[in-house]
Amino acid sequence: MEGFLGVKNSTLLPASPSSSLLADEVASICPLITPSPPTNDFINPLQEPTDTHFVSGLELATKLKDVSGSDEEKAESASSSSSALAEPACEQLLNHRNVHHYNGKNVEKEPGGASEKSQQLQLTFRNPPDNYFFMTWNWPLIRKISTWLFLSGLVAMVALVVAMISTLPQKCNPPTFWYQGNLLYEIFPASFYNGGQNMEGDFKGISMKADYIMELGARGVRLNSIFDSPNYPYDFENITSLTDIAPSLGTLKDFSSMVKHLNSRNISLILDLPIFPFVKKLVHKKMYDQKNESNSGPTMEFLRSERDEELDIIEESILYWISNGVEGFYFKGLEYLKDDPFLANSLRRWKKILGENRVIIVSEAFISSAPKSIINIILNNVDLVDVKLNLEKGVTEVSKQIGSLQNGTLFSKPGMPWIHWSLGNANSNRLANTLPYANATLGATLLQLMLPGTPCIFYGDEIGLQQIADTQGERQDIKHLHQLTMMPWQNQKLKVLPWIHGDGEVVGSFHQKELISKMVALRTQAPSIYMNSVYKEGVNKANAEVKYAGNQFLVIQRWYPRRNAYVVASNLGTERLSTDLSTLLYTGKVVIGPRTDSSPGTISFKDISLWPGESVVVVLN
Repeated sequence: MEGFLGVKNSTLLPASPSSSLLADEVASICPLITPSPPTNDFINPLQEPTDTHFVSGLELATKLKDVSGSDEEKAESASSSSSALAEPACEQLLNHRNVHHYNGKNVEKEPGGASEKSQQLQLTFRNPPDNYFFMTWNWPLIRKISTWLFLSGLVAMVALVVAMISTLPQKCNPPTFWYQGNLLYEIFPASFYNGGQNMEGDFKGISMKADYIMELGARGVRLNSIFDSPNYPYDFENITSLTDIAPSLGTLKDFSSMVKHLNSRNISLILDLPIFPFVKKLVHKKMYDQKNESNSGPTMEFLRSERDEELDIIEESILYWISNGVEGFYFKGLEYLKDDPFLANSLRRWKKILGENRVIIVSEAFISSAPKSIINIILNNVDLVDVKLNLEKGVTEVSKQIGSLQNGTLFSKPGMPWIHWSLGNANSNRLANTLPYANATLGATLLQLMLPGTPCIFYGDEIGLQQIADTQGERQDIKHLHQLTMMPWQNQKLKVLPWIHGDGEVVGSFHQKELISKMVALRTQAPSIYMNSVYKEGVNKANAEVKYAGNQFLVIQRWYPRRNAYVVASNLGTERLSTDLSTLLYTGKVVIGPRTDSSPGTISFKDISLWPGESVVVVLN
């Protein structure tokens, strides 16, 4: 005790039998209840007091007793103190029944007559509650609910991922407009099908055969001519108006009903608009009225100036037919207006009226004869360029024709017009009469459907329809219309149209249509076939290549990055041909052709053999 309190003069402390015990208690308690000094106290310790007056343990206990709050607290404190003498200090702190309070009242010390106030100090140990509030919760139920919520959230996330995967497109094919790469079907309406009482075709007949057109796989229908003429359909090109319909075809109501039938089957309607014949007739009429032969040729500005209005006749007709459901136009005869100084501006105005999703078709002759000063304007406002494939000239000419187009302006850069491939039309001989071998229309159509661009089939070519035969020469005045023969229909009695007579029975090979429909379906699914070109590393290149052209045997390969490549092999000769193409191609699987009774199978290019007019479509391994 003396060492702990540092008492130098023992005579100042009164003798007490309990003084040594009280000093031991203070020595054991004070280090535990006193806050630990900060770290810097060990570095810079406080100076030791020089005052030799120390308070004994008995006096300190007496003063602590005097600063207690009340008489009850004093008694309790005295009782605790007396009992604490018999217990160690650590047990007193851990025993919750012994609580020491230091209320912080002023304690005066009078060494040398000076008074000091002690620092407030309070340390309390409270009795913890027997039960916390969360101990009464239903924890088994909480665990079940939490588990079910977790599992439900997990199932919901899995279902969301599955839904997202299921809604992803099955194929990631490059996008195109509806008129790019899809099949178009050209119809001469007076010769297609009759839906009324007369013997000529009409709009109702086309509506009734909309399912046939859809089964063929056509995405658009081109009507050659529907406009009124003095003697329609014999003089269908001698039109008198760009808005009046030939009465034998029906009314505007019938036309609108036909458009609805086609649109319900995802088929768009395109009209052939014979601009030059109409403009020429107007100019000739003006010249006749004024009796002035010095007038120059017809111009687009002439059409506008005659009316003294903002819109010319052609623009008004375009707006009129758009309002009736037409989705595009084939402007015929523009090659005769190539020197018109207002042509480029008019073409720009027409495209602005039509918009991006409607199509403008022009002929290859117009593109090739247009002045260089306006060719860029023309190409920027035209969507399809009609090109007739000259199969009757043989493999060499066909190969040159395809090569010149692929290496020309139309494939020079992206955004150029696509090619509109045709094998026949209202102004040319029938394909079945042009090719000198049987079953040729099937092979020729398969070859056409493998070319890059937009194919167009003239009605009846899909079934090998031949033109009217006039062996007796009774109708030489309509000899130029023999290709507009009536369309025969399966399981229906054939009838000869009264406006075009011929010898013999009109027949069609409807079994060919099934293979052509299959080829059209394959074309719509494979970018290798329907795409016009591939733009890669800054270069626009047609994704078609003539792999072999010789001895009337033509082989064309179609390809697209990261897709299967396809090959079409065609025999355009008159004899059976066998060729070894193993140095160019290996093996593949036959998907279409060469005959209607052919079955798919593996083919080797070591020895490929085809009969005249046959074509086979192969997907390469």
